Amino acid sequence: MSENLKTISLFNENGDDSPENQQIINGNSTGISNLNENKYKWTNALYRKMVGDHWVPEKVPLDADKVSIKELTKEEDTATKETLSFLIFLDSFQGNNLPNIRKYITAPNVSNLLAIQEFQEIIHQQSYQYILDGLYPLLTRESIYNKWRESPMLKKRIKTVVTVGELFNNEPTLENFKKVIVANFILESLYFYVGFLFFDQLASRNKIIKTSKIIDYIRVDELSHVILFSNIINETFNMDEDAEMVRTMFAEAVENESEWVEYIYGDKILGMSTQSSIDYIKYLANRRLKMIKLDLMFPENLTNPYAHLDVENKSNFFESTVTDYSKSSAVDGWDF
Repeated sequence: MSENLKTISLFNENGDDSPENQQIINGNSTGISNLNENKYKWTNALYRKMVGDHWVPEKVPLDADKVSIKELTKEEDTATKETLSFLIFLDSFQGNNLPNIRKYITAPNVSNLLAIQEFQEIIHQQSYQYILDGLYPLLTRESIYNKWRESPMLKKRIKTVVTVGELFNNEPTLENFKKVIVANFILESLYFYVGFLFFDQLASRNKIIKTSKIIDYIRVDELSHVILFSNIINETFNMDEDAEMVRTMFAEAVENESEWVEYIYGDKILGMSTQSSIDYIKYLANRRLKMIKLDLMFPENLTNPYAHLDVENKSNFFESTVTDYSKSSAVDGWDF
């Protein structure tokens, strides 16, 4: 069995924090967060982006959504509740899973980004609670939190996501580390996105628009997480050896997500169809594989069938902003 990864030292007097000796995993760090010595320069811009995009859901009033939610069709109402239930689980899982990953990250600048992400996942959990509190009575809110108990498909999705995290938690080897990093990359870059798209569709027809605005804020955060995990992959993986594992996990994710969207949305939501949603998943998978320098798995000419919803602009990392909030990125400091 492979050796377990080294955890972060609380203090290692024989450590070496010089940039040339820094490693994201299994590094010989002192345990002191020396942010002046930084091998991974991409962390600077990402730090500024993540901190600068701080927001809280209470800034978005939901009064209008309390009216428009009554205009949802039966199918839209069911899909809204199931989608919220799945998104709540994903952010809850990330909040629990990230500390377990972070304790093995020996490059302080990278570790700090995971700490910020963990905080953002808490904001997302708070956001979903705020949405539920604003739109539904108590018993309905509780049923959404516990929907996995009565929905076999939702429970299957949850178990699929959890399995890799539990494996790394029990056996923190290099092989399992790579799997949990890919799983997180897929979660952040694929699993969230069709759920987000569903709220875009509703908002395009003037339904629960403010809820969709909160989802927009969450999407900006999630895209920074996509960037974070893609960089960790590019820094720590050897694709001559790891490509097959990554592509296998992506193939399974596309299959699972396709099954999920057919079940939850299918052809029942105006503006969405099973085939278009599956094409969108494959389109996204191609884009994510390109980020980690792997060949595409699906036809290169596959386009975004939902481009009319402005999903592309919402997903542009360096152009996406959270409006109406002060930006810490306006503060001078840190070289780029």
